[in-house]
Amino acid sequence: MGNIVATLCRSCGFKNEFRVGGGRFSHLTSCPVPAINKETLEFENVNHYKHKDSGQYLFYSDDDLKGDNYNDKRFSNFDLYFNEEGNYCPSCRAKKLAFRITMYVD
Repeated sequence: MGNIVATLCRSCGFKNEFRVGGGRFSHLTSCPVPAINKETLEFENVNHYKHKDSGQYLFYSDDDLKGDNYNDKRFSNFDLYFNEEGNYCPSCRAKKLAFRITMYVD
C-alpha cells in the first residue's frame, strides 16, 4: 500500500506532494520515493527499485538528508524509513522539511 505525502518547509515555506510505495498490483515493480537528484539538486519522486544502485540520487530514507527529527515520528515503506521532521529542503537547503501522510492509496 502506498501513501500520498505532503511536505512543508518550516524555514522557507516550500511545499509539494509525492507518493511513497506502490499499489496492490504494482508494489513488486514500482516503489516511488522522494529523492534529490545529485546533478540538478532538484526534488524528484523516483522508482527506488530502478534507481537505488544508480548513484544518481540521494533518497530521503538515507541519513544524508535527515536532520533532527524532534518529534521522533517516522513512517516506512517496507525497509525504507522516512522522518516526519527535519528533512533536507531543496529550496533553502535547511533540514526543516516536514513530511505528513495525507492519503493512503492502493
